[in-house]
Amino acid sequence: MTTAGNTAPITVTSADGLVRATLGPHGELSDLEFAPDAFERTDPAQLADTVLDVVRRAGQDRKAILDPPTRQLAPVRPPRPTPKRARRAR
Repeated sequence: MTTAGNTAPITVTSADGLVRATLGPHGELSDLEFAPDAFERTDPAQLADTVLDVVRRAGQDRKAILDPPTRQLAPVRPPRPTPKRARRAR
């Protein structure tokens, strides 16, 4: 996956396999799927938490791909000025 002009969707599935969310190329939620037995295996509040978690993880994955961490570089110090004595000696 490339960072510039990336148009690939990001799909994340919950650990229990009940929810799958896909984010489109601009970070929009483009698809949300539930396992056929999702409503029998969990209650609405827990399912809502699972949806939020999956969408949040997809957003984090997308951000990690598009904005990779940069190395911290040491600050660049300007060169020391040449003493007047050294300039005259040339």
